[in-house]
Amino acid sequence: MTIRQFITIMIFGTLMCWAGWGVVLWNIDPFEAGLVSFLFFYITLFLALTGTVSTILYTVYHFFGDVQVPVFRYVQRSMGYAVLASSSIVGLLLAQMFQLLNIWSVSLIILLGAFLISLKLSRKSDYTYSV
Repeated sequence: MTIRQFITIMIFGTLMCWAGWGVVLWNIDPFEAGLVSFLFFYITLFLALTGTVSTILYTVYHFFGDVQVPVFRYVQRSMGYAVLASSSIVGLLLAQMFQLLNIWSVSLIILLGAFLISLKLSRKSDYTYSV
């Protein structure tokens, strides 16, 4: 699979996830909804956010990144940060749903994200390739 095919599939999948989230948003009454409805809401939102953030980050890495880094590293890096950002946003929304959102829970989510980013950056290896 080429990177162009991957990006095309990623954009198509992201648009489908946004469409699915829109269907859930417009057709489900939150006061009468059950657990399955809320699961569909949060899962489609998570997937749509992950695809959107990942595509944006890949584009930024592609145009402003290092030339010697292989393209698949940009995809890995953008997906990792997109999953982290999407998890944080959905976690904040879940905390708000259960009325647990306050300055301490927001601080905890930010600190957890910073810890995971610093852990990922500390495991970073040098990209040295011979031509």
